[in-house]
Amino acid sequence: MTGKLTRVKESGQLFTVRHMDLVGAAEIRAMLGGISKQRVYVITSHRNFPEPVADLVQGKVWRKSDVVAWIREHRPELAEG
Repeated sequence: MTGKLTRVKESGQLFTVRHMDLVGAAEIRAMLGGISKQRVYVITSHRNFPEPVADLVQGKVWRKSDVVAWIREHRPELAEG
């Protein structure tokens, strides 16, 4: 995995964590051309969509790199570059 290393202080101890670019449903909607909330739910629920890295109270989050790779494979017309 690539990314920046960040020092985080938690409970008085310092930890080094790797920065991850994460995206939620709103970012995925934009990446897929402004699709509806309902459509992004259907797409992200499909078995071929990447697994989320976390399921938070605000919703699921994915690694941006996983979503970009999925878009390149399944929606190449929307892929950047």
